[in-house]
Amino acid sequence: MDLAGKQGVRIDYLMKLPQGLTVAYDDHGSLGTMAIGIFIGAGSRDEGPEQEGAAHFLEHLAFKGAGDHNSRQIAELMDGLGGEVNAYTTRDYTCFYAKVLSPMALTAWELLWDLVRNPWLAEGDLDRERNVVQEELLEAWDDVEDRCEMAYMQSLYQDHQMTHDILGTPETIKGLSWDTIKSFYRQHYTPANMLVAIAGEGTMALLENIRKLDNIVGGEAPSRLKPVPAPSHVHYHHKAEQLQILLGAPAPLLTQDEYPAALLLSTLLGGQNSSRLWQRLRETEGLVYTVSTGYNAQADWGELSIHMALNPGSLASALSATKSEVEQFIAHGPEAHEVQRALAQLTTSLAFTRETPDGRMFRLGRYGLLGQVPQSGDLLLDQLTRVTPRQVQTLAETLFGDWSRVAVGTAGNLPREWRNLRDFLIN
Repeated sequence: MDLAGKQGVRIDYLMKLPQGLTVAYDDHGSLGTMAIGIFIGAGSRDEGPEQEGAAHFLEHLAFKGAGDHNSRQIAELMDGLGGEVNAYTTRDYTCFYAKVLSPMALTAWELLWDLVRNPWLAEGDLDRERNVVQEELLEAWDDVEDRCEMAYMQSLYQDHQMTHDILGTPETIKGLSWDTIKSFYRQHYTPANMLVAIAGEGTMALLENIRKLDNIVGGEAPSRLKPVPAPSHVHYHHKAEQLQILLGAPAPLLTQDEYPAALLLSTLLGGQNSSRLWQRLRETEGLVYTVSTGYNAQADWGELSIHMALNPGSLASALSATKSEVEQFIAHGPEAHEVQRALAQLTTSLAFTRETPDGRMFRLGRYGLLGQVPQSGDLLLDQLTRVTPRQVQTLAETLFGDWSRVAVGTAGNLPREWRNLRDFLIN
C-alpha cells in the first residue's frame, strides 16, 4: 500500500502490520491537530461472573504506572501535552485516546502505547484504585438515567455478558483480585485484539513510527458469544421525583442494509424538536419533561428505544399518546417534508463528525474493530436519500412488536397499561 496517500483525496485506510496490529487512518487535513486512539476489543461483555468490572478497572489501573512513568509522571506528561488524554470502557471495547497538537503526536502515541502494552499493574495499586471505582459506582447509582439504561439492557437481553453493569457491582469490585486483573489483561490486551486509529495533520509521519514497532506478539482475538434478545419488562424502585421510562426493541446492526432506514426512523419519531413524539407528548399535551429516541448499532447487536422522563401520574396518558403516534406512523408512514428535515439533521451531524480529527478517529476505531473502514460521508448520504418512506414504515412495523420496557422511579403502582404494554402499544 502506498503510504504517501493521494494528495487532496479524502480516503480512509485499514492496514494490518506484520506484528498483528491493525491500523486505521485517513488522509484528511486539519488545522495542526491530531487524534490517536487505541481500541481494545475488550469490554464488559467479555467478563465472566467473577470478572464483572474488570475491563473498566483495568482501564483505571493503566494510569497508575506504565513504561518508565509512575502515576504522577503520567499526569504531568498528560498535562504537558496540552490537549486531552483519557480512556473509556464500553460493553464492546476499551479505548485509550489523545487529542493533541500535531507536534505532540509522537509523544502522545508513545504514552498511549505504554498504557496499553506496558502497564505496571502493581498489586499495591489494586486496593487504592478499588476505592476510586467504588466511588464511581456510587455516583452512577445516584444517576437515575444511568440506572434506567442498565435496567433496560437487562430487559432487552438475558445474556449475562450483555446485562451486567460496565462498572461492575460493589461486591464484584471488592472481590477482584490481582490474578483476575492480570489474567484479563493477558487474554485481551494483545495486538491481534487491538486497533490503532489516527486522524489529522501528520498522520503519515506518525504511521511510519507505528510501523517500526518491534518485540510484540500478535496473539489471538478471543471469541465472543452473540447476544440473544429476550424482551421483558422491569420496574426498579429508585428514589426520584420523576419516572424514567425506556421502551425498546432489537434493531439493525451497524453493517446491515437497514442501518440507514433505522437512522431515519429514530430521527423521525423522536430525534428532533419537530419529531412526532416530541411535538405530541411535550409540546401539545405537556405530558413529559423530555422524550426522545435513540438508536445504538454495534457489530452484532443493535437497539432502538424511546426514552421519556415524566411525573408518574402522567404515565398512562403518555403511553396512550405514544401508542397513537407509533400506530399512525406504521399505518401511514412518514411524510416527505418530515423525511427532508430528518435528512438535513443527519447530513449535518455526519459533517460535524467528519470535520474534526477526533470525530474521524472515533469513527475509524468503531468500524476498524469490525475489520472495515467507515462508509464515506457521500456514500452514506446517498444511501440515506435512497431510503423510501415505505422502507421506514416497514421497519417500524417490524421493530415495534415485542418491546422491552423499563420504569425506574418511585412509582408504587404502575397503571394497567404498563403491565400489559405489549398489547397496549401494538394491537
